[in-house]
Amino acid sequence: MPTALLDLTVLATGSRARGIGRYVADLALAMSRRLEDGSGALRLRGVERLSFLGPGRIADDVPAAVERLLSSPHENAHMHWAYHVRIALPRETRRARPDLLHTGHPEATPLGRLPCPRVTTAHDLIVLKFAERYASYKEGFRPGRERLDLRRFGRPEHIIAVSETTASDLVTQLGIPAGKISVVYNGVDLSRFSPEVAPRDSEARARQGLEGRNYLLYVGAGDWRKNPDGMFAALSRARRRAPGLDLCLAWAGRLNQENGQAVGELAVRHGVTRDVHMLGYVSDEDLGALNRGAVAQLFVSRSEGFGYPIVEAMASGCPVITSNRSSMAELAGDAALMVDPEEPDEIAEAIVALGESESERRRFRDRGAVRCRYFSLDRMADETLEVYRSVLRGRR
Repeated sequence: MPTALLDLTVLATGSRARGIGRYVADLALAMSRRLEDGSGALRLRGVERLSFLGPGRIADDVPAAVERLLSSPHENAHMHWAYHVRIALPRETRRARPDLLHTGHPEATPLGRLPCPRVTTAHDLIVLKFAERYASYKEGFRPGRERLDLRRFGRPEHIIAVSETTASDLVTQLGIPAGKISVVYNGVDLSRFSPEVAPRDSEARARQGLEGRNYLLYVGAGDWRKNPDGMFAALSRARRRAPGLDLCLAWAGRLNQENGQAVGELAVRHGVTRDVHMLGYVSDEDLGALNRGAVAQLFVSRSEGFGYPIVEAMASGCPVITSNRSSMAELAGDAALMVDPEEPDEIAEAIVALGESESERRRFRDRGAVRCRYFSLDRMADETLEVYRSVLRGRR
């Protein structure tokens, strides 16, 4: 029986609380379930720990390894983890002798020869696409970042892209052959996010000062591509157009000091300081309650590799306003109000349209409830396993 080895070690870092960490954990658990159900003759093992000195730890019980990693204190040193992957993962792979290695976090490329083909996941190429904003002197600006991404995505035998947008960027930005890429959309745990009202929903919203309020919900970071400027401008204009709604914006997500200061300055500039509630980190349970009580999820980013909050909102029965570009348009289909993220008036118009009409909110809730089912964990697992099998068959 062929063996696939999945690198789980990123779950020991702070990235486990981000989208990439969620992807690795959910994929590992979902593939384990599907293989137990008899979905194919393949053995899955997980790299749980790497070591510079001596052997690391390879887990045969992948779900147990994921649970151990997620319940242990994480290492904040991301670079320390990356060096382990570059240097120790090839040695650990040679020791385990799998038929295939999958690295779900592409930011560390194993150095040296591997004894088997490697699949890696490309989440986005945002730093390269917007190099003037994100590629620093440490990476050598755009030329250096391009060389780095070519090393990350040129060396693996196959690439899983989490959206058509990311797949297209791999081809246009880096010249990766399209035949080397498979699109497998991320999956969302639809049992974790539900439209059904939970007993503690009101309590969760009350803790945040949102119970009984007309609020928009945004989940994410605060850098330029997330478009806080556009959100605040639209909020200000929506409040002027429909003062009776008394709209506010609830922002769920941790911000570093630099982004927090920049977001605060933007709120002052647009006159919405009192109307923006910075919630910090929010658990999945509370996030479901916030989605179920919101007028809409406002997710008008300039660029995304995938966009978990869109699907999570749909699964929770929350109407979505999102951008008409990048992967957001792919995810939304006809189940969200799509706007130009560079046009605050257009965003404000969508906000007021949903805020003033229960029938419009219901229409998009119903469409979202159907659309979100496409992004299931089982589908992600099955399609990823099929990529493994195809690579092992040598057809790609």
